[in-house]
Amino acid sequence: MKLTIKRTEFLKLLTYAAQAIPSRSAENQFLNYLIEVEENKVSVIASDGNISTKASVEQKDNKGNDVIINATPGLIQTPAKYLLEMISKLSGDIITLDMVDTNYLNISDDVTDFNLVTKDGRQYPDVDLNIPEDAKGIKVSITDLKNLFDTTAFAVAVKGPKELFYGINISANDGKLTFLATDSYRVARLSIPEENETASFTFTCPVKAIDMVTRVDASQEVEIFFDEQRALFVAGNIILSTRLLRGDFPSVDRLIPPEFPYQVIVNREEFLSAAERVRIISSVEDRNSLVKFTLHKENGVTLSARNANFGNSQEQLKKVVVTLPEEVNVFEIGFNVEFVLDAVKALRSEEVTFVFASPTRMFMLKNDNPNNTQIVTPIRLASTI
Repeated sequence: MKLTIKRTEFLKLLTYAAQAIPSRSAENQFLNYLIEVEENKVSVIASDGNISTKASVEQKDNKGNDVIINATPGLIQTPAKYLLEMISKLSGDIITLDMVDTNYLNISDDVTDFNLVTKDGRQYPDVDLNIPEDAKGIKVSITDLKNLFDTTAFAVAVKGPKELFYGINISANDGKLTFLATDSYRVARLSIPEENETASFTFTCPVKAIDMVTRVDASQEVEIFFDEQRALFVAGNIILSTRLLRGDFPSVDRLIPPEFPYQVIVNREEFLSAAERVRIISSVEDRNSLVKFTLHKENGVTLSARNANFGNSQEQLKKVVVTLPEEVNVFEIGFNVEFVLDAVKALRSEEVTFVFASPTRMFMLKNDNPNNTQIVTPIRLASTI
């Protein structure tokens, strides 16, 4: 195998594929790249056993310029960490990778020379990156996919026993494509129109896999295929396969109370700024970052926090509209300020509406888009808060 290629283009392949390389693995070969050189194409494959990706480049770019200068077909494994660092540190615009022995790869430019131990590419674990025959996928732009991801991914669980909550549920129904995430304390859901109005499916895949897909060139369109075991994302010169997470996601609509008698409309920027200041006290020792939200018919809206060892903080919001039942003068609720900040940012609107059913039931944050749903579980207030 021998390859002469533009360094920047080869580095892009390695950098993208590196996202699938685990920090450690019981299967040592998952710490390697699998490099496949064809006459007019070069591909870099990487996997952690659950998520696998293949990044490729053709001989010429879109403008007709040569990317691959010379190629002798071959298949090798190389240590991912060292190859990536070597290529990133080389100074030449053109680099050459040349098998000088059965298990040595020479990597060079006009100045620097490396020799890296390699393994036979045929010994790399089998990873399924083939597009299913006769399978019908759905297409979505990378821009829309990133919007769906950014509006929901923050609610994915980072710990806990339920593996299902480590992923994002992707579904299509009634002409809508929906992303849904929850860690059981909050829920984030966003829907966008789906061109194929007859599409009907649901599956859940790891958040890392979708994050990797969103890092593809924003001008691309991604096609999604799936079966009972895996999902396959194809976007330009990138193919990504991931195993699916088993289980049924909870029904969000069942979590929403039928009535919300308590409501406040806030200015997004004012709320975010105030919450960031108030949380300084709440975040010192409290892992839940508890902040109290007080709605008062006469005195408006106040954010406050208290810490027995360090003091307290309070700020009154000015740009608010409060709605309370006629017989109620004050409504108080506590929440994890981190969760609420994430939800407010995900709504991306100048004004945000909080609606509450009671101080102990899940509450919603809304804007003018009914397809963007943000739900947070409150924290019970102690008498000293």
